[in-house]
Amino acid sequence: MKHIVILSSLAVFFLTAAGAPLQAEKEKKSGGGNETDYCVSCHEGQGNQQLKKPVDEWRKSVHAAAGNKCSLCHGGDPTVNDKVKAKSKLANFIGKPVRKTISEFCGRTGCHVLALEQFKRGPHYETVQKSGEPGCSSCHGAHNIQRSSIDIITVDSCVSCHPAEYSKNIISVIAGIDRNFSAIDSNISFITEKQGEVKGLKERINNARHLFHQFVHVFSKQEMDTTKKILEMEMQSLDSETRMKVASIRRLDVLYLAMLIFGVAIVGGISTYSIVMYGKRKKS
Repeated sequence: MKHIVILSSLAVFFLTAAGAPLQAEKEKKSGGGNETDYCVSCHEGQGNQQLKKPVDEWRKSVHAAAGNKCSLCHGGDPTVNDKVKAKSKLANFIGKPVRKTISEFCGRTGCHVLALEQFKRGPHYETVQKSGEPGCSSCHGAHNIQRSSIDIITVDSCVSCHPAEYSKNIISVIAGIDRNFSAIDSNISFITEKQGEVKGLKERINNARHLFHQFVHVFSKQEMDTTKKILEMEMQSLDSETRMKVASIRRLDVLYLAMLIFGVAIVGGISTYSIVMYGKRKKS
């Protein structure tokens, strides 16, 4: 029996030892691990504010939150405390990606493949091939990379190509639809919390959100006009249906509370009556 235990322990030890290098490599690629990132420490230690700025912006990005280091986009070796070696060809240093190719760069395998597929179907992709704008970094940022939200779309980012009035109108439409999504999501969360049926609602909201993402990334002006009407109708329907379910649940909650109070009052009344009657009998 002792031999079996010893052999089992040795097997676990060797398997763990063999897997350690693979885990370390996985952590290195994903930005995990506790090793020093010399790209960050070197840039932060520079007196030139322009060299510090990318790190300050990166720290506020979704890439930093996910543990993705500078080397994910710029290449190089962040574990080497030597500028020449860290930025050598051997370390696959890329430096600043070419602006016209940033979309393909962001959409490469292992990153934002689906977003690139959608973007290629839209009218902006053609202009990116010519001028490099508006690519992924135009809206999402170069170092302070942000998730898709209404906050990253501004009139300033649109007016370089589109009339100001058109830009304001499109942003207003996107902001309105985004607010509708937030309200419906809040209603669905409430219904879920109360253990109500939400499967059909979630499927519809996910389909609408998929169409909304295409509205922003893919569609031409004519397609946006048509899609806007479809989205507004679906948003109105979902908003009405979820509001009704929320109101119904709240009415049931009020009814339950009223019944509970009534039940407590009845029990309390009976108890009081019993005590009074018992007191009278005892006196008599």
